[in-house]
Amino acid sequence: MGHLPPQAISPPDSERRSLKHRHNNASPFRSRTSRAVSILTLLFFSACPTLLFAQLQNQPSQPSSGSPENLKGDSIEELKRKVEQIEKQYKKELSELQERLGSVEKRQSTFADELGQNVKLGGYGLVSFENYKDRKTTYDGKMELLISGQFHDRIRYYTEIDLGVPHGTAEVEQGYVDLLLTQSFNFRAGVLLTPFGKFNLDHFDPRQDLTDRPVVARRITPTTWSDLGVGAFGMVPLGDTVKATYDIQVINGLTDRFTAVSQGTLGSSTGGVVAQDIGLRDARTGLRTDNNGNKAVVGRGTLKFLDQYEIGVSGYRGAYKETSNDQIVGTSLDAEFRPRGIPFWEDFVFKAEYARFDIEGSSAPSSLWGYYAQLNYRFWPAFLNQTVLGRHFSSPALTLVGRYGYARINTAAASEGKLTETTTVIGLNYRPVQDYVIKVEYQFNSGQLERKSLDGFLASVSWLF
Repeated sequence: MGHLPPQAISPPDSERRSLKHRHNNASPFRSRTSRAVSILTLLFFSACPTLLFAQLQNQPSQPSSGSPENLKGDSIEELKRKVEQIEKQYKKELSELQERLGSVEKRQSTFADELGQNVKLGGYGLVSFENYKDRKTTYDGKMELLISGQFHDRIRYYTEIDLGVPHGTAEVEQGYVDLLLTQSFNFRAGVLLTPFGKFNLDHFDPRQDLTDRPVVARRITPTTWSDLGVGAFGMVPLGDTVKATYDIQVINGLTDRFTAVSQGTLGSSTGGVVAQDIGLRDARTGLRTDNNGNKAVVGRGTLKFLDQYEIGVSGYRGAYKETSNDQIVGTSLDAEFRPRGIPFWEDFVFKAEYARFDIEGSSAPSSLWGYYAQLNYRFWPAFLNQTVLGRHFSSPALTLVGRYGYARINTAAASEGKLTETTTVIGLNYRPVQDYVIKVEYQFNSGQLERKSLDGFLASVSWLF
């Protein structure tokens, strides 16, 4: 093949001129457009890396399954699952605990209800003031707790605890349980209040109308007198208006501590000094075990007429020495008259008691006896209803009281062979309610026992709840 000539390849002149002319005519516009496109392209590519970098920063990383970030995520998920399991277990245990707590509260509530039905708590208190001639004045007192109840229709219990005010030593005055069998026969065991004389059985201060106890109850019958033992009691109807009661006990009995006092031995309560103020009070056991194997028998029987008149007879017999069978023999007679339905006389109450003990094998003392007689007159003047004494109370009362008492101890420790004391008391008390009383009284004393010949003023406040 031959080569083409050069002129066959080049365009004709006319075409070159035409092209040159078009090129010259379009040059200004095309030049400006190219420049604008170039500037825009430069600006775009200048901004594009920044935008791309920002987008990459905002996008979450996608670590591989074996990377630390992925392992950390797995740990968080596992921790969440464990927390959820612990929370479920906690809620389950909390629910079970609430159920058990509810069951305990229910049992406690049931027990509290039973306790409230079967146990009764009470007590009584006394604050007294004494001002005897030639002696320092003093306050004395007593606080006692009473607990009673039943845990069966035929089994009941009663406890009286002296809290030791002001002497600081608490002791049980009574603490027994009764087995109720029939009206005429019931069984009792525990710390028993000795049924010797009426006053020893009814010694509660709020129930008494005078602050001080009669001398026969302080030195002859050693009130308050309790002992360990067993007994029987009951009531026997003898007619429509007459009934008999009895209370008999077998107890440890009195001891010989009073003889040690009179003989002045080193083991006596007076440290070897012969005491003239002697009696059976120190002979009480103090709820200790018996000092001999011979138990004492004590009891009281009564006849009651119309629930207004009561006559009681008491007896006691028991050995008191450790190595001898010598006996203490005691008798008591008491009476109480409360007339009812008889104008004027129904406001009076008469009380009296006599007691005697004979001691075999002892000369100091050899015998003790005494008595008291007391008359109460209860009244309430109408004009007091509008005063502070009667305005807020339904049945307030004033009681005027007179008492005469005498005690005698026959003993070789005294030069005359006997020690005596005579006491006359005049008192007045105010009861806004039955179980609260304010008492004032004045005593006239003569003799050689504890009050001797010293007169004195006494006052007290006592209450029972």
